Amino acid sequence: MMRCGVDLVEVARIRAAIEAHGDRFVARVFTVGEIAYCTARRDPFPHYAARFALKEAFYKAVPHGTLAALVWNEAGLVHGPGGAPEIELRGATRDRLRGWQFSVSVSHTRSLALAQVLALPPA
Repeated sequence: MMRCGVDLVEVARIRAAIEAHGDRFVARVFTVGEIAYCTARRDPFPHYAARFALKEAFYKAVPHGTLAALVWNEAGLVHGPGGAPEIELRGATRDRLRGWQFSVSVSHTRSLALAQVLALPPA
């Protein structure tokens, strides 16, 4: 059965977390590729917020108990062919969700970020 996760994040909340906890927070939550992408932007905080919303939506779309633990930086937003957003899984998260299919959508303004994840488990 297809599952859906949605999350809305205030950019100011992510900005405050990054300013309060710095590199420790960023490294715990985001992948190396996400960090590179966001820091290359004039205003990185909406981009960080969109990626945080994606992770929240992703974990909401996966049934409770499917993952042994929630490891924030094992799920990351990447851009596929043509720039479409995709989720890239790593480590134990990738191993536990082998065969699952995901469709994602992400959007942000200067103040809000939204993400939706549709998850289809293997047949």
